[in-house]
Order: sequence, then structure tokens, then C-alpha cells
Amino acid sequence: MVADATHLWEKLAQLSNYFSIPELQQLPEKLICYQNGNYHPDGELGQRTNYLELIQYKPAELRFSPVTQDELTLSGSAYPLRLHDTYAADFTVCYQNQAVDVNQLHRLNPEGCLMPSHIQASIGQTLLLYAEPLKLKNALAAKMFADECVKALLQVAKPPFLSNQGILFGSPIFEYEAIPKFDAPPHPNELTHILVWLRKHQQTLELAGKANRWLINLFNCRNKILFAYHQAYQSNDSARQIYNALDNKSQQMHQLPKAQEKRLEVLETVLNNTSDDTFAYAQHLRNLDDHRTTIQTNTTNYAKWLEYIREISLPTDDLTFLDDFHNKTSQHHQQQIAIYFDYLKPGHQLFEQLTTTILGLVHIGEQKQQMIRARKFEFLITFIGAAVGTGAISATVIPEPPNLVELVSQFFDIAQLPLFETPQWLNNFALPENLLKVMFHIIIGGMTALVFTPLISFISRLFTPK
Repeated sequence: MVADATHLWEKLAQLSNYFSIPELQQLPEKLICYQNGNYHPDGELGQRTNYLELIQYKPAELRFSPVTQDELTLSGSAYPLRLHDTYAADFTVCYQNQAVDVNQLHRLNPEGCLMPSHIQASIGQTLLLYAEPLKLKNALAAKMFADECVKALLQVAKPPFLSNQGILFGSPIFEYEAIPKFDAPPHPNELTHILVWLRKHQQTLELAGKANRWLINLFNCRNKILFAYHQAYQSNDSARQIYNALDNKSQQMHQLPKAQEKRLEVLETVLNNTSDDTFAYAQHLRNLDDHRTTIQTNTTNYAKWLEYIREISLPTDDLTFLDDFHNKTSQHHQQQIAIYFDYLKPGHQLFEQLTTTILGLVHIGEQKQQMIRARKFEFLITFIGAAVGTGAISATVIPEPPNLVELVSQFFDIAQLPLFETPQWLNNFALPENLLKVMFHIIIGGMTALVFTPLISFISRLFTPK
């Protein structure tokens, strides 16, 4: 269950306020994924979800009571579905068997309530306007009529542009799109995609009914492809930002402090940041691969549904507007993602190399510090050993050393200055004779060790294998 799983049903229920259709407010209560007014997806368990009708009594749609306003009677229905992992709805409002002026079409979209900016469908939507013109002289007249329908339906200063056209089940169909920005793929819920289908052939409605399920699946695949491409672009953009920051980390490697401890601190900081970036970078690459798989899968499914439609199409039909999305748009998106991969893949190797280099430098730095600590400890042990050893020799050679206190007193007397007198505390200082002897030999040992310990350590390192 995703956080916005109920979004579509809540938006459809809100449309009741725009069309004065009270039945729409009851839509969630009629779905098998709701229980006691709350979303309950367990109601869908054990059911095939490739095309699951969420209202499981006949008819599997919520039909609205006719609403009459200004001599026009509005009717319609809501047909909720689950297509694999996606919720979808075929929402229909119409003026059936009534003559409606083109200028009145805005009534089918009051306050723009059916626009993507209002519905905010997770992976996008398609608006299909089906009309039966009273008279159309030629193809140009049909195109101009379709343009007028779009302007009247949307009531916007800048209507969508005509991106394609064709013939479906004997009747002309015009495709309009409004893309908010061209520098980056917009989110599908920002795209306005409208089809205007003008009945010209008597079999159009009958064949449209047969193909309804295929058309729903076809547009679902289309929206999934666009959504996956938008997500792929986002992943690529985020990965490139991390990749560009890699250069700054490389510069830091050339400006490391010389002090070993500070050097290790900087290296560990860079390593921690690099580890986070490496993980995020790998995740973006994985997401890119997932989005590519999604596009490939839905491109295959799109072709399947299109083939079903083609099988019942009429000889005069022109399905180029549907073929183009499969042969051009989808293929372009797959090629673009391949370019993203080609650009970003070396970056993954660079991150691994940088991490390995930093780990190596940290290891070397730690070894150096360990060697320094070992040498200091070795020096200390050598010093203590030399001091004790020399002190022992001194005790053997000089069994009766001079009195330490008297020796110090004589030193003060010899160094006496006009203002310098022997400290009174020294005259009063008295220690056991044996302790004074020990202190004398320790001092002799320490002084000797200070002289010979560096020499001993140096000779030891010369003969120690590296």
C-alpha cells in the first residue's frame, strides 16, 4: 500500500461538487478495497489484478442519475479498475442524444475540474472528447472543429497544440498535448493529453465498445512509460550531481594536511561522505535500470494492446498517432536512458577506486602511527632497561657513593652568588642512607641511559628486518 493509494477515489468523489452528482460521493463505499468507509486493500486479495473491476456487482460501474440544467441533461458513469499495480478509472460525463453548441462544452469541465492540475493522477491521465458533429465538409473542417472543441472545453488562454491525428474505427481523431516545459520531462500529472474523436462512421461506437478494455490498457501503458521516463530523468539528474561532487573530493585528496593525525581525520571524513555518496549513486543506477525495465515491459504491452485494436480496425483507419508513441516516443526514451547509463557507469568505478584509495591511505597512516607508538614504547623500554642496568653496574662499581645531600649542598656552595644562599630546607633534609644510595645509582643510570638509549635504538633499527 502506498501513501496516495486512495487519492484517485477521493478526487473522483470530490467531482460530485462540480457536477452536482451525489452518487459520486458514495463511490469509495462501493469499492471492494474499502470497508466501513476506510481504505482496506485486503479486499482485493486472492483476485487477479491484471484487470480487476473494483465494483463487483453488475454493472461494474457507478451510473449517475441524470442532472438537468439550462435544458441540457447530463448523465455519466464511473468505472473503477485495478490494472496490475495501478488504480485507474474511466470517468464519463455526457450530453447524450442532445444538440449542444460548442460554446457549451465547458460545462463538461466546470472550473477545470478534469484537468491534470486538479486531478493530480499519480501517473497521468487522458481526456477523450467524443462528439458527433452535425456536418463536416472535409478533413480541414474536422480539424478546425476539433480545435474549437478543445478551446471551449478548457477555457484557457493558451490551449494545447495539435500533436498528431489519425482515423480510428472510421472516424477522425485528433491528439492534443500541452507540455509545461521542454528542458526536462515533466511529471505526467503536469501533462495535458486530449483526444477529440469526431464520429463519421456508423460503426465507430460499436467498435469503440469492443475495444474499450484495450484502449484503457493502452493508455495505462502510455502513462506508465511517461512516468518511468520522468523518474529516470530525476535519477539521472541526482546521480550527476553526486558525480560532479566527486571532483571536489578528488581535489581534497591532493590537499591533505601533512600532520598525520589531521590527515587521518580528513581522510576518514572524506571516506564517510564518499561511502554515503557511493550508496546513493549505486541506488540511482539501480533505479535507472528499473525504470528502463518498466519502459521496456510497458512498450511490449502497449504493442500488444495496439495489435488487438488493429485487428478490429477498418481498412480506412490510420493508427499512426498510436504507432508513433510506440515507435518513436518510447524508443527515444529507452535510448536516452541508455545514454544516461553510458555517462554514469564510469562514475561508479571512480567511486570504488576513490574508496579503495582512501582506505589504503587510512591503512598506511594508521600503520605509520602504530610504528611511531611502537618506537616510543621501544625507546621507553630501552631507556628503563639501560637505566636499571647502568644503575646496577654503578652499585657494583661504587658500593659507597658520596652522600647525595652533601653533594648537592657542595654544589650550592660552589655556585653561591651574592644573593644566593643554600636553601634552609636542604640543611634540614634527611633521608635514610640506603635510600640515598639507591637514588644516587638511579640518577647515574638515568643520565647514562639518556646518552646511550638513542644510539641503542638506532643500531637496533639498522639490524631489524623491514
